[in-house]
Amino acid sequence: MSGSDKRAPEDCTSMEELRAEIDRVDDALFDLFAERMTYIHRAAELKAGIGLPANIPTRVDQVVENARRRAAAHGLAPELYGSIWEKIVEAAIAEEERRLNGKAEQ
Repeated sequence: MSGSDKRAPEDCTSMEELRAEIDRVDDALFDLFAERMTYIHRAAELKAGIGLPANIPTRVDQVVENARRRAAAHGLAPELYGSIWEKIVEAAIAEEERRLNGKAEQ
């Protein structure tokens, strides 16, 4: 099923169709996470060039608060998505630290 073949939840008439749509959305999320990581890799390169650390607490707070705000705007639980984003940011910082320490996985 291509992206143009997606079904609205109310158009799913079986659990198989519904699960297929959830899997499609999950695939799209992982595509976006992979794209996001390319920007994390570039952030590490830029930070190395200007002497910034991987972990900048004020930026971490900003990113997590943005996630909470976006979640609320979409009718989702801000605290849950804030927690999820904290984990995403932790992973990004760890990746940046690996790259800043010359231990990038190629």
